[in-house]
Parts: sequence; structure tokens; C-alpha cells
Amino acid sequence: MLQVARKKAFCKVLGPGVRSVIWFHGCFRRCPGCVADTMNEVAEYESFIPPQLADWVKGNTDIEGITISGGEPFMQPLDELAELLTLIKRDTDLSVLCYTGYRYEELNVSGGGLSRYSSVLQHIDVLIDGEYRQDEDFGQRWRGSANQRFHFLTERYRSQADEWNAAVERQIEIELDMNGKLLISGVPSKDFINKLTNELQRRDVTADFS
Repeated sequence: MLQVARKKAFCKVLGPGVRSVIWFHGCFRRCPGCVADTMNEVAEYESFIPPQLADWVKGNTDIEGITISGGEPFMQPLDELAELLTLIKRDTDLSVLCYTGYRYEELNVSGGGLSRYSSVLQHIDVLIDGEYRQDEDFGQRWRGSANQRFHFLTERYRSQADEWNAAVERQIEIELDMNGKLLISGVPSKDFINKLTNELQRRDVTADFS
């Protein structure tokens, strides 16, 4: 089963165009300053089989692609993650963007054969790799810190590589769920997180950054 901390049908701040986003639960890295640490510290998640998640994605109309993040997507059962992406790629023309704390070289290493991650990597158009580093957070678009890299694994967005690497503007989306929790999507700056967190604590409001 795939463990999902949160999903969002329509998002404009985590990749090109309008995208559906899946945040998987769980990450072992605990990077200082990680904006998604709350979804790794608590055991609040839903379990899905791949066809269920694929049907949810395919039911979201007028999207350009999906973004998968976390947590750490590559800590999910790899066969089920590969099945999810296989179903989406088979039945749609959606692009797949994936965030991971691993370096691409770690995922692509093999012992003479295919990497154990190849079944997942082959369905990803753009991989954003590397752990989050607070001291390298300079406002890069769609990236948390400068050490993180875009890997264009297909031709889908390769022609835009220079633009993506140079872009430094950031945007976020803020929603209020039915339980009164503030949900923030995107890659907010450190200063924004600190100021908003302090203000929300003063008002006794819970925020979920992701």
C-alpha cells in the first residue's frame, strides 16, 4: 500500500502548469528547516493501492501533469510506486515531476544491471534531487536550496532547462481545510515560514507546510 500524507487536485506552484500533487508519508532524513517535517513526524496518512491513486489523478481534468513529493517518494514500496506511474503514463499524456532527497547518482547506480529504482525512474520526466540545506536556500523556483538539481530524464521539458535553473521567484498557495487547518503548498522562504509560524502560534492556528 502507498502511504499518502496529503494530495491536492489542482496546484500551480510545484512544477509547470496546473498539476495534481501527491505528498507521500515518511522520510528518514530530517533535514533542518524542512517545510514538510510535520507530515513525517505524525502518523497521519491514508493508504491507497496504485489503481485508486491513478484513478484519482485521471479524474482531475485540465491538468498538465502530476508532482510527487513527501516525505520521500522512494521510501514507498517501489513496485507499487512504479505501478502507479505506469498506469498514469499508459492512460494519459500527463508529465511526472518528482522530488527526492536522494541524489540522482544514488538512484541510478546499479551492480551491472538495472538500478532497483529504474522501474520508477523510467516514468519520471523531471527529477528534483538532493536534501534540503537551509544555508543554500536562495529563493530558487520549485527548489528548496541551491544544491538541488533538475534532471530532465525525458525530452518533455528539456528545452526549458536554462529558464528553470535561472528562475528565482517563488509562489505559494494557501488553503483552509474543513478542520480549520491552514494548508500551504509550494516552496516558501525561510523568513516567510518563521514569520507565519510565529503569527499562527500566537493565534492558536495549525499550519501544514508541504
